[in-house]
Amino acid sequence: MSNSDKILLVNPPAPFLIDQRVFANLGLVQLATSLKTRGADVEILDLCGNKNPEEAIKEVAYSFDIFGFSSTTPQFLETNKLFKALKRENPQARTLIGGAHPSAMYALRQGEDPNLNAINKFDHIIVGEGENLDLSSLKPGWQDAGFVKDIDQSPIPDRSLVDIKSYKYLLHGQEATTLVTQRGCPFKCSFCSGRSIDMYKKARSKSPQKVLEELDYLNREFGYSAFMWFDDEVNVNPSRLVEISKLLQKRDYTHRGFIRSDLLVNHPETLDALVDAGFVELCSGVESGSDEVLKRINKGTTTAQNFQAAEMIMGRGLKYKSFTILGHPGETQADVEKTIQWLKEAKPHGFDVSILSPYPGSVIYDNSKPSVKYRGFDREFNGLYFRQIDYSCEESFFKGKPGEYVCNVRTDDLSSEDILRMGDKMETEVKEVIRK
Repeated sequence: MSNSDKILLVNPPAPFLIDQRVFANLGLVQLATSLKTRGADVEILDLCGNKNPEEAIKEVAYSFDIFGFSSTTPQFLETNKLFKALKRENPQARTLIGGAHPSAMYALRQGEDPNLNAINKFDHIIVGEGENLDLSSLKPGWQDAGFVKDIDQSPIPDRSLVDIKSYKYLLHGQEATTLVTQRGCPFKCSFCSGRSIDMYKKARSKSPQKVLEELDYLNREFGYSAFMWFDDEVNVNPSRLVEISKLLQKRDYTHRGFIRSDLLVNHPETLDALVDAGFVELCSGVESGSDEVLKRINKGTTTAQNFQAAEMIMGRGLKYKSFTILGHPGETQADVEKTIQWLKEAKPHGFDVSILSPYPGSVIYDNSKPSVKYRGFDREFNGLYFRQIDYSCEESFFKGKPGEYVCNVRTDDLSSEDILRMGDKMETEVKEVIRK
């Protein structure tokens, strides 16, 4: 490949979402911006929400020299459909795949995982962050592009490469958009994909000045003054957060972001910084109301810390949302009841209930063992049993449209049906308590 080649980066649909046009794929926008800065001829085909994506890819099948697909694991079903449609139309089309799914599969590439069959059909399989990839030296098969150590050196993602205004998200009644000021998460939750992958486990942050520059760009060019921060946790570096707050106090911006409870409790000054910066809503991954489960999944927080963080946030007048998961390794009905009780006592403004879905790249998936204990569940990890799915032809997502949740896990105490039932129970009972 050379800089004269025309490159199309494809963002596949995500039909399991309630609304696909809420948050743009900033990772793909970042990649396209970085490649363009280095002289590449790049366009993005954004197919989120497209009613006939396979027809859309066929229409451009001869217009580009290389077709690069971005894909998460739950999106890979749609990505594979697009790949097949492109190859039917143009069998000589040169294809590349990158993103979370191939990066998660990298450590498994020498094994017999069923998900290797479809991914190995792509000409180039890019692992890691492709911003510094040498396009002239692309090799067939797997290629590790590494990761960007100093993300201040990456250009601000050019949102004009997609129809950014077609993405609709409201924050306190204001039209909002997303930004990422930190890449990677240093914590080791066993359900989270990427704990063995450098770009996901090594936290790298933009400087406070770079954050302000991007916010001002979004305000100046697109009129946004409300922002959803898609960092894993905005408070991972307390001193940096205080510095950002000092800069943001000079702007009339509104923010929402994710925090880690133990860091907030141990560094209460960061809550002052978040309030002063204009944050109006904070979210945290509570995961479970059972300390036994939190230890089992290597969360690193306690139920008491989660509760104290919730009290601190709501005590300052901010909205607070907690995220929980059902179907943890070894989880019992008593554990789920503790989660329900935690939510009833904490009374967050909002909460989210997800069903655990082990994805490649997670400790649970990568370290699971064959199992025949329960029919239909062929893998096991520390008391969690799940079915190994071929994501190229089967749907599997941890949360999607209400009423369409799928559970592919069970424990010794909870069947898949029990987990779904307990999820419905949690939604009903907790919402009733919060409304009072």
